[in-house]
Amino acid sequence: MQGALVQHRALTGAAVLGAGVLSAAAAPAAGAASLSGLHDARYCEIIELHGLPPGASATVWNTIGLNRCPAAWWKAFDARSLATELGATLVVLNGPRHFLMDSVTARPGRVRSFHGQRLRRVATIPIRTSAELQQTPYTDRVVARENVWRWRRGRLVYELVAPGGDVYVMQAYSQIRDPHLRIGQLRRLGRRLELPPGWRYRVRRLTRPLAVRARGGKATIVQDELQNTYQLAHAARPAGPRRRHELSLTGRTKSVTPATPGTIEDHGKVTGRPFGDGSITLVGRFANGRFDGSFRLLFPRGSIAGTAALPFTISGNMISFDGTARFAAGTGAYRGITSGSLKVRDTNTLDGQSGRLSVAGVARY
Repeated sequence: MQGALVQHRALTGAAVLGAGVLSAAAAPAAGAASLSGLHDARYCEIIELHGLPPGASATVWNTIGLNRCPAAWWKAFDARSLATELGATLVVLNGPRHFLMDSVTARPGRVRSFHGQRLRRVATIPIRTSAELQQTPYTDRVVARENVWRWRRGRLVYELVAPGGDVYVMQAYSQIRDPHLRIGQLRRLGRRLELPPGWRYRVRRLTRPLAVRARGGKATIVQDELQNTYQLAHAARPAGPRRRHELSLTGRTKSVTPATPGTIEDHGKVTGRPFGDGSITLVGRFANGRFDGSFRLLFPRGSIAGTAALPFTISGNMISFDGTARFAAGTGAYRGITSGSLKVRDTNTLDGQSGRLSVAGVARY
């Protein structure tokens, strides 16, 4: 990753920077002003990254309130050339996007011109790890900001409901992956999304005004695979201290046809303390004697997402894995879950149809 950054690699429409800084302008503070007329308003962002993690920072420039991101102007940009022009390590062209709320409160920032169009600086954000330059769909990201989105009564809202009852409201739809996506198509968007097990997409009409707030200076967001962005509006688990839980799971898995070409995908069942019975989906790749991937666990009270790094050996018709995993996020009863390094062992036949795994360690939730 660092080598690519040094070479000013252009990550046009990079997901996590676009998600993580999206509408960071909405930070009520001294001199804040309300901005209305945002429903279906087109906007774009230029994000310039300077330095390398852990000392990198991203400055975000947004067109909202200044122009509607003219198509010819936007298409003329080349992220690599713009990075060189600005003396930046990396430039992300994040857009076009369209807001869905009606209004927001924002503190006006400095304005500058980019090739004839004015943009406003809305945030400067530290980038501490290379992982912050990546985004996995349907995985939480926490953004430092204080904002309130407001929808008027009668609006349609588009929501993701996660296992355990957490609700995310779409704040902006994206035309990065699908340039032809329009607001009128969002009613049926759920048919296109490859939702994780236990997730669902719903549409409802507001019978009263809706305000979605960042809590404690932090907003939790997710993106779908089209880079539409949603903010957590309701968490089923109440705020409170996390408790330590001993973890001991066993399970059986088998390989299936992967949803993403070039990956390995296993599905299966797991059981054990403290979660009870559930299911697992594991996706990753083999390289350099190791399997690296991500997983999702689904239980009646919520879901858990994490990563795994599993060195392997092959003997005859068997493959054995002995490595580690880590919990990164959860929904429902497991919102805020964390873990240290979890011990993972797995054996399987080379055809991937007879996997037996065990996971042990400690989690907090």
